[in-house]
Amino acid sequence: MNLKDPFISDLDRKIIEITGYGKRRGFGEKPALMVVDSQKQFVGIDRPILESMAVYPLSIGEQAWKALTKIRMILDKARKKRIPILYSTSSVPVSEMVFNSFAKKRHKHETSGKMPDDLEEFPDVIKPLEGEWVIHKRYASVFFGTSLMTFLNTLHVDTLLVTGFVTSGCVRAFVVDAFSYNFNVVVAEDGVADRFDFAHRLSLIDMDLKYADVLPSDEILNYIDSL
Repeated sequence: MNLKDPFISDLDRKIIEITGYGKRRGFGEKPALMVVDSQKQFVGIDRPILESMAVYPLSIGEQAWKALTKIRMILDKARKKRIPILYSTSSVPVSEMVFNSFAKKRHKHETSGKMPDDLEEFPDVIKPLEGEWVIHKRYASVFFGTSLMTFLNTLHVDTLLVTGFVTSGCVRAFVVDAFSYNFNVVVAEDGVADRFDFAHRLSLIDMDLKYADVLPSDEILNYIDSL
């Protein structure tokens, strides 16, 4: 965490010092890599965000593609070390649109009931390989209403390496739940992105203070190498 970030005031710094928030928890011995909601509808095209949104209205664009470069590097290392790799996708079947919580806050794109066929496809650079699991979810956290916890227990995982989209939404929801289940949670600072810059930056600060270790991908790669 960068305590010099302009979002952190002098008063905030004093409170952080008094409370002790932001302490490093560290890595465990049995990691899994989680790639959150990295399908095309959220990634978009490698162009500025408004240009990407013209093609994929809920996408992030070039900032997501910068993160994908880091995600691919982590994926390559994790595959060599045979670390379990899990992906999530976020979509709601047309027949269940009435239950879609996001539709109550986002008045476009969720309520039409029609989605392009490739919304759950991943960009080729990070496409899952055979033996890697894709978990389909309907709400923000990958834990909510899925079998993820059973998978992680079966794999004896104690550490979750987190990448994907969007930082302030589904990534943060996953991180808070993972923390609540007492995993060591490590977020790749440069392996996540958001549509809103302010939300991205504030969410990284908040997660690093309370729920996770937010680290550059190089530190995560070094950890994987050490296994």
